[in-house]
Amino acid sequence: MKNIFCFTILFFTFFQIIGQNQKLLVKNVTVLPLHINQQWNNKDVVIDNGTISEIREHIAKDTAKYTLGIIDGNGKYLAPAFSDAHAHLPEKENLKRFFLMNLLNGVTTIRSMRGETWHLEIDESDAYTPKLILSSPPITRNDEFSEIAANKLIADYKKSGFDFAKILSIKDEKIFDNLTTAARSNEFHFAGHCPNNLGIFKVLNSDVFQSIEHLGGFFDLKGFDEINQAIDLSISQDVYHDATLDWYYTAQVPEEALRNRNGAKYLPKQLTEVWEAKIADHFEKTTDAEREAERKQSKVQFDGRLKYLNYIYQQGGKLLLSPDASGIYGIPGFGVHTEMKHYESAGISNFDILKATSYNLSEMLFSENEWGTIKIGSKSDMVLLNENPLEDIKNAQNLNGIIFHGKFHSKSELESELNKI
Repeated sequence: MKNIFCFTILFFTFFQIIGQNQKLLVKNVTVLPLHINQQWNNKDVVIDNGTISEIREHIAKDTAKYTLGIIDGNGKYLAPAFSDAHAHLPEKENLKRFFLMNLLNGVTTIRSMRGETWHLEIDESDAYTPKLILSSPPITRNDEFSEIAANKLIADYKKSGFDFAKILSIKDEKIFDNLTTAARSNEFHFAGHCPNNLGIFKVLNSDVFQSIEHLGGFFDLKGFDEINQAIDLSISQDVYHDATLDWYYTAQVPEEALRNRNGAKYLPKQLTEVWEAKIADHFEKTTDAEREAERKQSKVQFDGRLKYLNYIYQQGGKLLLSPDASGIYGIPGFGVHTEMKHYESAGISNFDILKATSYNLSEMLFSENEWGTIKIGSKSDMVLLNENPLEDIKNAQNLNGIIFHGKFHSKSELESELNKI
């Protein structure tokens, strides 16, 4: 009996020690912390139970035990993992595919922008579920709320576990005022469209908007004075801008080029069939010349969006990044890297592009000390890149692997999991 008792103590002690020593080492790597514009060479980064516990000069002969392994970072670059700040979650049967397509591209944080109740039931402890920031079901111009009804709606959303409420459209100013009053009293936030019937200044002055999507509101302004006022107000109110350029870019791309976009092979067949039906319908109703004219017009409009984004950036506006991969041949995960190239075309520096797709989202959510950067005490997911993205933003897609929930997953492992689907 005594032997059994001693064995039991040793057994549980062993697993307690193992549970407490979940360490991973990335050795001799170049660190891109992104909360500051620096590059730290030849560093060892120790992750202990998912938290960065050490960032030190490289130790050639380290005799410590690392139960989760040692990753050789020689010649590689460690940066905070990427986020998609404007995603639309698919139906349940395609959810794992969607998550893996994002992880394969270093995207470990996803902000859902069109919530459904079942999103609250997603198993966030699953090995391949990214960090989720969940919107409520969208509020639209068809919804009417008294002060009491608005307060109940927002309180219920917060209690249920939604992270913010999505504004798609609003019927009138009175309903908007009822909703924003309720949001302030419940310490809840909004994000989404800038309704045309309200205007950007009404939205920015609400004190509850986290981000305006699609550069909304700017195209209704008259002259640089109003544009500058809107940018300055967004800065003072901590409202971020998510341009979602790729959603608009695809209208200027010939259909065959869309079909051959990077990552298209991973899309579910039922989705591409819906898109192909829309393409076929459009072909039936238009001539070759008409479609070419549409593409040229779309390019003109897109170039205008690049100029607006460039000016917002030059004036110090705060940026998020997402392709809004919900349109025809928008590719989850892969589209984040396409969006980075669009931001480059808008004249944004590589450092600020990377910051827009990692640190800025955590900063907007007052979580910059928890994730979105590389510093001691952070619980950041990270990407291990084979080349320096500060030198060329295309290098951000040259992924060696990701550190996700404190564990290393190689690119080949993620590809294998995705190919199973």
